[in-house]
Amino acid sequence: MPPPIQHQSAPMELEINPAAPPSQPEYNKKRELWFLVEGKPARFSIHEFAIVTGLVCTSKPFLALEERVKLKDHIQDEYFKGVTQIKVDDIQKAFWSLCDKEEGGKKKKAEKEKDLTTDRVKIALLYFLEGVLLGADPKRNVSTFHMSMVDDLDMFNSYPWGTVVYDTTVDSLRGKDMAEKYDERLRKPPHKQLPDVKETYTLYGFPFAFQIV
Repeated sequence: MPPPIQHQSAPMELEINPAAPPSQPEYNKKRELWFLVEGKPARFSIHEFAIVTGLVCTSKPFLALEERVKLKDHIQDEYFKGVTQIKVDDIQKAFWSLCDKEEGGKKKKAEKEKDLTTDRVKIALLYFLEGVLLGADPKRNVSTFHMSMVDDLDMFNSYPWGTVVYDTTVDSLRGKDMAEKYDERLRKPPHKQLPDVKETYTLYGFPFAFQIV
């Protein structure tokens, strides 16, 4: 039976150099996770995350209030009008609903068809971000900021989502829920530990990258 993995983490702030290329972000050590595997140290950091995922992991740009105001709300107004709390599940339903719409027809203008296709792309990107990369529960609310950003595809596609996803992943791996359940299981005497009962917890972000590393 392999020896248990010991988890260690260093308390320092993540600070990525904006001038560093996406594949080689520079940062301090708070956002690293360290483990002892068979007595040897193993690291999970934004470097490994960038290599595995291929996502842009530079620093998150500061968006001034003026820039945020300029962001549009077309997707929200067009497909979720009157909905105050939009769930990840709602985004998925909207995408499939758009896919079911027919684009043909002699009376439909080419411009309208193009708009419909663009909206499909925007909603697909939003769903991929929220439901896959950030691993949000289908019943969790979608970020209104993300929804506004996707209306500007140039901004959305150039944004360093890798850093956002990495931060979410590390925060989840360090989460109180997982640590408490693990500690509680260790405190139980052997005769009270049920071998057939599995402990479960929820991880957000993109933990598949962590599993690969």
